Order: sequence, then structure tokens, then C-alpha cells
Amino acid sequence: MHTSLVLEKEKNLKIVRQVLTAYLDEKGQRKTPERYAILEEIYATDHHFNVDDLHFKMRSKNFRVSRATIYNNLDLLIDAKLIRKHQFDKGMAHYEKSYFDRQHDHVILTKTGEVLEFCDPRIQHIKKTIEEVFDINIESHSLYFYGTRQRKMDVDKKIT
Repeated sequence: MHTSLVLEKEKNLKIVRQVLTAYLDEKGQRKTPERYAILEEIYATDHHFNVDDLHFKMRSKNFRVSRATIYNNLDLLIDAKLIRKHQFDKGMAHYEKSYFDRQHDHVILTKTGEVLEFCDPRIQHIKKTIEEVFDINIESHSLYFYGTRQRKMDVDKKIT
């Protein structure tokens, strides 16, 4: 990994640790090593995760933390606006870091469970129009498309 990327990740981690500390102070919560370890593990990943994924990663690094502790701290990190929770299907909830991420939406491939992210400026235009029409301020949104990959067409089968 390039030195500049490593430095940026370290800088971002310092920032989210400060955000968590300020949140904990504001709410009168304890600053436990588990909370910071969970936050660091989340910000070390670049994809969506579920509780089992996070629990496995932490245990594989010999950090003993229960699933209950993870669940409780995920709720706290959501409230602190450091992560987002997604319910992509009827199964387990998925999470992603959110402090530095730009607004984006998701396509969920139903056969594989793969999650694709996209950003389309037209959605922001629609959001702005809705705010104006209803005289409201939209604080956040989530948009999920569900689909399957189409097989690639054979070179011989061209559309004319």
C-alpha cells in the first residue's frame, strides 16, 4: 500500500476515534477498549459486513469480544453516525462505515447476495425536487435495487 494511503487511513482513524470520544463524553458513556477496537476493525475494512464477519475478524486477531458486545456497540456507532445499517434482504443486517463515505445507493444481486454500490447525480436532483415540492429537508435516504446478472451476450449474437 502506498505511504500516502496509509497516512490517510491513519488520519481518518484518528478523526473517527475523536468523533467517538466526543459522542461518548456527550452521552456519559464509558470509553472502553472494546468500543475503540470495534471501531478500528470497521474502519479497516472497505466493504459491507455483518455481525458474524466482524466477530470472526476480531476473534482471529485474538481480541475476545462477544456478539452481544458487538451488537450493542454497533447500535452506539449508528447513533454516533459512524456507521450505517442496511437490511438488504430478509436475512441478517449489514453495516458499513459512513463518516467519510459519499452518499451512494445499492444494487443487491439476489442469487449471490453481492452488493454493488453506485452514485447517480439524478437521484440528488430527485431528492432536491421532493424537498422543494413538500417544503421539507430530507436528512438521509436509502435506495435498493434487487436484480440478477444477465449473461453476457455471445459475440455472434448482436442486436441489430
